[in-house]
Amino acid sequence: MHQTSLNLEQLRQSLRSSQRPLADWQGGEMAVSAVPGAGKSHSLSVAAAIAIAHHGLHNQEKLLIVTYTRSAAAAIKGKVNQRLQALGLPSLGFAVQTLHGLALSIALRHPEISGLDPEQQTLVSPQRGHRLIKDAVEQWRRENPKTYQALVEAGNFDGETTETLRRQAVLSTEVLPELTKIVVAEAKSSGLSPQDVADMGRIAPGSELLSMGAGLFKHYQALMAAKNWIDYNDMILAALRVLEDPHLCRQWQEQFFGVFEDEAQDSSPLQEKLLTKLAQNANGTIRLIRVGDPNQAINSSFTPADPVYFNQFCRRCQALGSFATMDQAGRSNLQVIAAANFLLEWVNQDWQTRFNGPKADTTLPFRPQAIRPVEPGDPQPNPPATDGGVEIHFPQDINQEVEQIRRRLVPLLLTNPHHNAAILVRENRQGRFVADRLKDVEKDGGLKVLDVGDQDRNSRIPGEILSLLQFIDRPHSPDLLKATLTVLQERQRSTTQE
Repeated sequence: MHQTSLNLEQLRQSLRSSQRPLADWQGGEMAVSAVPGAGKSHSLSVAAAIAIAHHGLHNQEKLLIVTYTRSAAAAIKGKVNQRLQALGLPSLGFAVQTLHGLALSIALRHPEISGLDPEQQTLVSPQRGHRLIKDAVEQWRRENPKTYQALVEAGNFDGETTETLRRQAVLSTEVLPELTKIVVAEAKSSGLSPQDVADMGRIAPGSELLSMGAGLFKHYQALMAAKNWIDYNDMILAALRVLEDPHLCRQWQEQFFGVFEDEAQDSSPLQEKLLTKLAQNANGTIRLIRVGDPNQAINSSFTPADPVYFNQFCRRCQALGSFATMDQAGRSNLQVIAAANFLLEWVNQDWQTRFNGPKADTTLPFRPQAIRPVEPGDPQPNPPATDGGVEIHFPQDINQEVEQIRRRLVPLLLTNPHHNAAILVRENRQGRFVADRLKDVEKDGGLKVLDVGDQDRNSRIPGEILSLLQFIDRPHSPDLLKATLTVLQERQRSTTQE
């Protein structure tokens, strides 16, 4: 027993000072706000192994570790196993799942309550151009002709036929589908029904937009039910229906000693509700650790996730004295860290200036949280800077930008042959453009240029062929024409002009 305690203390000491509060968790709710490169997954796996050993967890009462993607779940599972083996313990007492995998396993265990039937229902992930959303928009348009016509004629409308057709096309293929996608995602991820959204529209500012959204949401849900389709939020809602049964909820809660969540900034309110329910024990105590970056918003562009929800959890835990900041990062050089800290502080100060004086942290764009370099002797020391460490260029256009990248990047990579570099772009087509313009460096400089979007692009070929065939069958359809032009543009077989 003494040796085990010694090993646990050595494992704890292997963490950075800012990571140790996570390993010291003894129960209750806890928020850990982590900067980029702080080692969230690593320290979470160490804290998990310490908790498993300290509390003698087993497969009848285990620690549940939840993350966002399957690859992240597999990585954390491997790290926890390594820590347990180093402690001389068996790989027992924990389970690692994705949020949606967890919800699905709960829902499928009790289909009579969840309402999920995998043999009859199909999982879909509708985006703006999905047929389902287009049909919902068309049904709403037919049901609300006066409102639709008012939208067409809004603003400086001259009544010209060409302008009328253009506005109708934009509304039907862009504006209303995007509104449908946003309302459905935000409402369902918060557990709201179409009626709930309609009720909000009666009392909230901007009620006309909410009323429209409620109508579109209603048609979307009706079409989903008619086709026996479900989306990812339906899986969470189905699991929550199961947990509303007190007896079944207790059965699931008894399986878990507590819940650790990684990448918590990617969770929606509905997902937080699910984890909180599972983390509650018989006497009402919630054993829940949520680790995330409150200033990260990458996934909010294509999921209902928003860091604002994790920020709210952080503030609640801070008021309870169960909040920790993981602010040391060894990923970047000191110049990059200084630039990142400056940008965050500048944005917050600019926000305060624009809104007449200091504001509470709840209103700031970013949580005030400066990145600190790691301590001397850290196994992942901050790398030395190359030249200035950070450079800012102001090219006149994309062609000059690519040329500047070529002139700066090629010598750096040739001087440092064991390193690589990433060029980040906003859209896939920009990545293809840059990769094509840099192809000659493979011949002249012996460097390999990889367009990672190529892999995803090949998987879309069947859908693109279907779009072309549908247009050939119905060439007068505006929707099918636009879908075809999109395919041709993305494949760089045509160009479009605004």
